[in-house]
Amino acid sequence: MQVEPEIAFRDVPATEEYKNLILEGIDKLENVYPHLISCRTVVTDTTPDRRTGNVHRVRVEVAIPGSTIVVDPTDSAPGESRNVAQAISHAFDLARRRLQKAKELQAGDVKTRGLPPHGRVTRLLTDDFGVRYGFLHSREGRQVYFHEEALVGLDYDDLEVGDEVRFAAAEGDEGLQASTVAPLDPGDVGPRQERSIPLV
Repeated sequence: MQVEPEIAFRDVPATEEYKNLILEGIDKLENVYPHLISCRTVVTDTTPDRRTGNVHRVRVEVAIPGSTIVVDPTDSAPGESRNVAQAISHAFDLARRRLQKAKELQAGDVKTRGLPPHGRVTRLLTDDFGVRYGFLHSREGRQVYFHEEALVGLDYDDLEVGDEVRFAAAEGDEGLQASTVAPLDPGDVGPRQERSIPLV
């Protein structure tokens, strides 16, 4: 994680047990998505005046490149009674599932409705052995590697930095790699989405 995790307690004792539960939850998130930017956790007793049956809720905010995953206190049913440990486990279970879904979306495993995974060519390179490859910048803010052999319906010689393309990608040993890079019909994207892809 790029930023040290933040943990806060409101009307709840900041015990080592609770802190360790949260850190274990964060470790599990990093197992799903190794490149987390930050994670902020707030544990709250929403019924501090009660002696028993208190409702504890946990807000988790996880930042990843191009997005933030939020598990909000309203994810618990109104008046639902949970002890602190249960509330922490529940919140991190939700966060883990949402993070997995976000990872699949970024990898192109689940297509956004009506919008194919696409990006902008940012670099075109040739190595010392004459192998040609390049990099894309996706709408989610991720850098995607592609090899010349991944091109479908495109010629490497005709590609230029700034070209919009659609792609299918998966996590490789060194990050996100495109298995297919194909022409993009501008009508599939629209001017609003095109502007949202930064040229870096």
